[in-house]
Amino acid sequence: MQRWHLTLGLAATAVAAAVVIPDLRGAVSGTPPSVPQPTPQPIPDVVPSQPVALSAGRLHVEASLDQSALLQASGEERFLVIEVAAEAIEGVARRPVHLSVVMDTSGSMAGQGKMTHARAAAQELVGLLGPEDTFSLVTFDDQAAVRLPARPVTNIPTLQRRIQGIQTGGGTNLYDGVASGLGEVLTDPREGVRRVVVLSDGKANIGVTDASSLRRQAGSMVAEGVTISAIGLGVDYNEDLLAAMADAGGGAYRFVDRPGTLAAMFTEELQQLSSVVARQTDLQLDLADGVVLHEIYGYDINRSKDGYSVLLGDLYSGETKKLVARVSVPDRVLGAVAVADVEVSHVDADSGSVHEAVFGVAATVTPDVRVVQASVDKDAYKQATRARVGTIVDSAARNYAKGDVVANQADMDRAKQLVERYNASFEDDDMLASLGDLEAEQQAFRAAKPASAAGKAQVKKAKEGARDYSRR
Repeated sequence: MQRWHLTLGLAATAVAAAVVIPDLRGAVSGTPPSVPQPTPQPIPDVVPSQPVALSAGRLHVEASLDQSALLQASGEERFLVIEVAAEAIEGVARRPVHLSVVMDTSGSMAGQGKMTHARAAAQELVGLLGPEDTFSLVTFDDQAAVRLPARPVTNIPTLQRRIQGIQTGGGTNLYDGVASGLGEVLTDPREGVRRVVVLSDGKANIGVTDASSLRRQAGSMVAEGVTISAIGLGVDYNEDLLAAMADAGGGAYRFVDRPGTLAAMFTEELQQLSSVVARQTDLQLDLADGVVLHEIYGYDINRSKDGYSVLLGDLYSGETKKLVARVSVPDRVLGAVAVADVEVSHVDADSGSVHEAVFGVAATVTPDVRVVQASVDKDAYKQATRARVGTIVDSAARNYAKGDVVANQADMDRAKQLVERYNASFEDDDMLASLGDLEAEQQAFRAAKPASAAGKAQVKKAKEGARDYSRR
């Protein structure tokens, strides 16, 4: 609770709107200027939500409540929506990439042509690199092995021949594989983007296997600029573990049910890596007195000194990440009420300088239903709806994985009802399309048996889609 003297002073000036109070610092040096305490103004009859976009470095940050006026003593929960967008940069010089592919070569990779496609994808990826980049290949089965130590990509045919010789066999020692990959991307001291890409079709069953240790390992070098992405291949891997590792490592998580799509996925990963704008992007949420956080949709959260912390990781050119928090705000006393202080910080990928934006969000408690209805922010309400849908779809996938098709179908019905409720107030092409996607997803659940390969694949697709609902 370090900045409420600033937030509350300004909240009284802009009563009834979801107030965003900037405190921008291009780098982390210096202190915010003192702010005079203004005389409170009367509350207008109707005040629409007016989120303010702020900038820090090459990131733009916007925050708003889905409804900025609260009906007195209603006890309703509200949704705080925060968007962090990286500038779209044209013609930017390609950034060197230090990349390590950590490939599962356990016995299960031999089935369904997975290893064949994985080798082909890695070979194609190497062909896209240049002498300014470094590439390393680590494999893991019973133990990890550095098959291609990190080196500049100067002899592509030789590297591709070495990749072709990779064979399968043994168990899944994921921890040692990641440890070796992390070491390889640090061997070249030159500046650049450092990324470990984990490719696995199985479950960690040798060495360190507990999820908390693997997650800690994935996030252990974020402060040094090393991020981890995870790609799940097939239908037998632990998608919750790989997703958690990618979140902790500040990278991306993806599911591949057709090995032939690996090449395109690796190519996309490389393109994003070379256009990273912000690294180590972190969001801190400090709630005002009396405000209760119920959940942050789609992200792992950590307790921080002043509240809660969410790692957003790398943002590449033109990318936007969205975060929705469900909160309860004190609503018994009329007038302005502070909700939260939000701080977004990142390291500029080019200059290495640290930037941050700090702002406060407030609302107004009113007895007037008209004021409440007029304060709805269409875009924030839309993102809050999508985040809630994502949670329900994730629940549907988990119920289906347990064999409870009845609960699965009830969840999908609830998800569709949320979208229909939004469209009843604000017809939106994206949300209409989402309704069609949800219906198709519900049909796909009905068409397969939970224990079948198609059913397992549907669970993984649904979980990945649920993450996208919450974040984009």
